[in-house]
Amino acid sequence: MELVSVSSTYRLMQRISYALSGIYSSKLNPIYYLGAITVFLLVIDVLSGVYLFIFYDVDPKGAYQSVENISSSFLGSVMRGIHRYSSDGLILFAVLHMLHMIFTDRFRMFRWVAWVSGVGTLLIFIVIGLSGYLLVWDERAQLTGLLTAKFFSVVPIFGHALMSAFLGTDIKNLGGLFRILLFGHIAVTILLVFTLWVHVMRISRPRLFPPKYLMVLLTVYTVGMAILFPAKSDPPADLGKVPFEMSLDWFYLTGFPLFKVLPLSANWAVFLGFFGLLTVFPWLIKGRRNPPARVIEDRCEGCRQCFEDCPYEAIYMRRVNEKEEKAFVMESKCAGCGICVASCNYGANEIDTVPYGEILSELEEKRPKVLVFRCPFSARVKERENLLIKTLPCTGAVNTVWFKEFLKYAEGVLLISCDGPDCYFREGVEWTEERFLGKRRPRFPKSLEGGRVMILEAPSTAKVEDKVEEFINSLGEGDRVRIVAKNRLNPVLAPLVLAVPFLSFYPLTTDKMEFYPTDKAIAVVTFKYRSSPVKKAEKAFSKLEHMKAVQNIAVERSPIEVVFVVDGRELLRKVYNPRGMRKDSAIYVYEEFLIEPGRHTFELTLRETANPKKVVHFTLNRQLERKTSLAITFDEDRGFFPIGEHF
Repeated sequence: MELVSVSSTYRLMQRISYALSGIYSSKLNPIYYLGAITVFLLVIDVLSGVYLFIFYDVDPKGAYQSVENISSSFLGSVMRGIHRYSSDGLILFAVLHMLHMIFTDRFRMFRWVAWVSGVGTLLIFIVIGLSGYLLVWDERAQLTGLLTAKFFSVVPIFGHALMSAFLGTDIKNLGGLFRILLFGHIAVTILLVFTLWVHVMRISRPRLFPPKYLMVLLTVYTVGMAILFPAKSDPPADLGKVPFEMSLDWFYLTGFPLFKVLPLSANWAVFLGFFGLLTVFPWLIKGRRNPPARVIEDRCEGCRQCFEDCPYEAIYMRRVNEKEEKAFVMESKCAGCGICVASCNYGANEIDTVPYGEILSELEEKRPKVLVFRCPFSARVKERENLLIKTLPCTGAVNTVWFKEFLKYAEGVLLISCDGPDCYFREGVEWTEERFLGKRRPRFPKSLEGGRVMILEAPSTAKVEDKVEEFINSLGEGDRVRIVAKNRLNPVLAPLVLAVPFLSFYPLTTDKMEFYPTDKAIAVVTFKYRSSPVKKAEKAFSKLEHMKAVQNIAVERSPIEVVFVVDGRELLRKVYNPRGMRKDSAIYVYEEFLIEPGRHTFELTLRETANPKKVVHFTLNRQLERKTSLAITFDEDRGFFPIGEHF
């Protein structure tokens, strides 16, 4: 029966991973713990965020200064840096984890729940990062807010309302938005607990944290970056002008450069297309699935070992009478690894891809010198007369109980597995080694003489002929069971290699990028306007006396027409409708215009379409320099006026 095979991308990843195992050892290889590293950095991020929250002023008037006050002390600066770099790190390692899952084909079929929840978690990471940057309230926050608001302005429920919050005089509107952002920043972080639970819900014993050695290195590098390259703010935000550029964080603002080259509708298409494609990705690529295991109920003694060993919680125990419970397989969850076959002392677990009886019959007939078991993802061995080679779904499917029979007809047994924690079925290598070392049931029989069994951790890209020959020549010598793996840590190279991604954080979060042409000026019309009612309700809608309105209620307001003329040239003539389902709410207007530097005459006219006599006209003559902006807003008492530099 044909098994799941190793792809070309998997071989590429194995080549990279195996090289790193030579530096870190297979047990500490960071590639095998990318998801766990992400979770660990998330914990650091949350803890440092709690510290910053204690001293943060949510009022936009004091937000920037409160962040600067935090940064003015050594501890505050370090904590802010830790928060910044751990946030960047968790995005980087989350993306690497996702790519690793794609390259090693661990995102489809029985793994689809983990994949889809992982995509959702990545999106939540980005939302948290964006809201965190907005709360700093510097020019990066203001421009990020403007660009994000433009993105959402395509959605009718938002329109121009969000953009007006980041440029104008309505500080109360911005203050309310800040409180929502802070609440959302915290609430969405809590939501992560749920998405991460879903992410690992079908996995037994998930690796939530990396080994201690890696945790120490990650902590040292995060703190070191915070000390050497303190996180700094851009200049403070100014509601009276548009920032032309900002420091771009490529980890969280990756898609923002697209705003420079694509219309908003195209940006939505890219956003929805990208995350939509990621979500349905497991169903776009067809693949082979190993057949599921099964339990022979009459043989099952209810020992629970297969239930405990299953890497994907595909086995459950069901009570069949008052005194007995037996194991049953959920085929929808079963990965077809065969690990449960190796867990049973009584031969109650079976799978078609591990035909013990056929293997034993062939072994008895051919009587090779060495019986070789390998998985499809491990190194290949050349066929020869003195070897009988059998490929199983996982070397973790080889039951130690069988060795009393195997070693009657072969001088030795060689198991070639994946590279330790890189096991395609997660725990096959670990459980196999523990059983042969007597740490897990069923244990390797003590009565068998030593030196006849070897476990060789070697991926498909490794060359193992020398190791195989060495084992054949040394049969009967040495330990009862030899385990050959890359288990030496290079104390010099290991810290240096992991430091590389952290050193990239500073340049990738301080890169200046222009979002408006710096040889131009910008004129912005931004205001909130409550137009005259065109329909009124004569009575309040409530039947309760104390809830009735004193005055008639407007149930529909007039649209407005806005005309903007610069130097006699009409740049805008547009009708804006009131917001709300009944068109009874205020109208928000936000429009930008690139202007050549120099002195210009600006004319702005507002007219209510349902009340043509209600007209507001404004004229201004102003010198604009390159890389400067003019923002014109409206107030019921003052009419139209240019926003000052400070207010």
